[in-house]
Amino acid sequence: MVLGFRICHSKVWTYISYCPYHYRGLHMNETEKKSAPRKGIVVALGISCIILVACLGVAITTYTLAINDKNDQISQLNSGVNSTFELLLSHFSNLQNQSNPVLNTTGATFVIINQINLDPAKWENRTVIVIGKLYGPYAYFTAISYDFVLNSNETVTSQTGLDVNSIGVDFRNGGAQWSGSTVLIVGVVEKGIIGTIVQGAQPTTIYYIEEQAILTS
Repeated sequence: MVLGFRICHSKVWTYISYCPYHYRGLHMNETEKKSAPRKGIVVALGISCIILVACLGVAITTYTLAINDKNDQISQLNSGVNSTFELLLSHFSNLQNQSNPVLNTTGATFVIINQINLDPAKWENRTVIVIGKLYGPYAYFTAISYDFVLNSNETVTSQTGLDVNSIGVDFRNGGAQWSGSTVLIVGVVEKGIIGTIVQGAQPTTIYYIEEQAILTS
């Protein structure tokens, strides 16, 4: 629909009109202009997501390669440790043949002290072979399941508060003659206690080695 009127002035006809359809067109153009920035934002977010997914994929791949590399290193270290144990066992076996033919290592597992301490329940009641420096005997004012301490790399000054590289050892007889020496001990990992003088307090549960046989270097 067209609305209009004419004005006659100096033989010039002026026609003024108003068209609703034309107005609609202007309105649609404004809507399109408003939606254009939104489309740009959606595209930008899509690109960002793609980049993030790609980065995540690279990170996962890198992490997997690093883990595999660490596993290879651990395997190599374990292999080296096993080789070292074999050499030490061979050394102590030669000593055994010379001076102590009764040492029996059948069924025993060669372990490092901290392997026991990291998961002692796993080793409970199992026969192990450990090497370290022996310290003791220690006097303790309450009940404790062992009198000696075996350590793999440090000097021990107490039989309690031991670190991961130390473990208590109980000898059936003696033991003092080997104090300060590097020894190989065959024994059974057992659960014991460190007592307390505090009334009502529960004793501390610990794990130690009940010695069955010993060799010195």
